[in-house]
Amino acid sequence: MQVTVTGRNLELTTALKDYLTEKLQRSQKHFDHALAATALLSVAKNPSVAQNQTAEVTIKLNGSVIRGEESTENMYASIDLVADKIERQLRKYKTRYYQKGNKIKSKNGSHIVDIGAQMDYDTIIAKEIAEDSLMPKIVRSKRFTLKPMPAEEACKHMDLLGHDFFMFINSDSNQVNTVYHRRDGNYGLIEPEA
Repeated sequence: MQVTVTGRNLELTTALKDYLTEKLQRSQKHFDHALAATALLSVAKNPSVAQNQTAEVTIKLNGSVIRGEESTENMYASIDLVADKIERQLRKYKTRYYQKGNKIKSKNGSHIVDIGAQMDYDTIIAKEIAEDSLMPKIVRSKRFTLKPMPAEEACKHMDLLGHDFFMFINSDSNQVNTVYHRRDGNYGLIEPEA
């Protein structure tokens, strides 16, 4: 696995990079081809944030993005947690969308090809039904009017409503944007690419 590591507000030591690479290497066993991961290790300077050491890992895989983020008081503990999360997500991705040997297609591709001797068709269908019942579902839908405003005003509206995010039309770009609360106490802005 090729890992690109960057640091924010901390000195990246060789030991820290090697530890991260070694932990993420466990995830590589699920795939035949080499994976490329980007990692950001950061320390929040805000003293009120107790869990101020964050490890973020992103892996792009066949058009999908596998991402994990964990924060603790210790960078090595954050790396352990995020590596476990990434491994679980990659294993889930691999078993859900491609099973080596049985060549089971994804749920939206309803056909099943080359069923192995140990699994019959009924078992596979029963397994998919059980997995579908565990999948999160959209249980509520909401409509509202988007108002043009600057991002700073959208942050004020979000705080007044007590929400973690707020969608609005950015008056500077005339595009739909979203502001959100970051764990470090600041705000984030999500804008669509042109």
